[in-house]
Amino acid sequence: MLRRILALLAMLGASFVVVIAVAPSASAVCEVDKVTGEVVCDDEDGGGNGGDNGSGNTGGSSTCNYNGREIPCTGPGGSVWSSLHECWIGPSAEELGEDLIPPAGQTKEDGAWHVCYFPPPGSSWEYTWVRSGEVGIDPVVLAQRAIASMDLDPIKIGIVPESGANRAGLVGLPVWMWVDSPTNDTFGPITASASEGSVSVSATASVSSIVWDMGDGTIVNCTGKGTPYADHYGKQDSPTCGHRYAKMSTDQPDGAYQVTATSHWVVEWTGGGQSGTIEFDLTTDPLPIRIGEAQVLTQ
Repeated sequence: MLRRILALLAMLGASFVVVIAVAPSASAVCEVDKVTGEVVCDDEDGGGNGGDNGSGNTGGSSTCNYNGREIPCTGPGGSVWSSLHECWIGPSAEELGEDLIPPAGQTKEDGAWHVCYFPPPGSSWEYTWVRSGEVGIDPVVLAQRAIASMDLDPIKIGIVPESGANRAGLVGLPVWMWVDSPTNDTFGPITASASEGSVSVSATASVSSIVWDMGDGTIVNCTGKGTPYADHYGKQDSPTCGHRYAKMSTDQPDGAYQVTATSHWVVEWTGGGQSGTIEFDLTTDPLPIRIGEAQVLTQ
């Protein structure tokens, strides 16, 4: 057993730690103990039931089910969870320099011996026979391909006061922000799929919120598309997404506040016996908004 452990560690490096997202609010570190060969997964968030998901991490999470509990679909060294074998399937014995005899009735053309990492507690690993084609592409990879095929874009900014050399708002008056002419590829929902071999993944993406950087140090977080401004609203505040500037923009570059909108996309995917969530942000180019002051003239 010790010889196998040493061969495995040589294959994966003297020390390795794989960080994998297991839920939107938690992550796990899975590693192989160099002495015992035991697989240990530690919750980086200290095992709490919640956490801040606003850290800017846009990577995806992929969770599988094992005996009624969620575990990472990706194990040590990039190994892939197999519901059939109830373990993470890692490198083959041949890759580790071992020439093992196939089980009775099987040949090397039928499959190969692979490292099988068992989930904690009391986890370890051993070789298991994997038939050709049983463990294929990681469904997370297919989910990413499905997202890429959506060709998603940042939103088109709708805002009053409007942007333009001859346009300006006034200090203290309401600013309205919204998604102008939303489409499936700028706001969602949009669904796409990707396949390879026998594995197929379907993903649905939509914008959950939009973070507006108003250029004056203010960040406005809005859910939904916002409300387009119309003249009959007059000087009312936006009921869904708005702001008020406290000072003129004359001291800003080009005399304007640079406004951006960052849409936060959430993609739910399923396929290959797995499911997960992938989150990421798309940000618009800066839009200059000029703000002046009303002049009160008295005789």
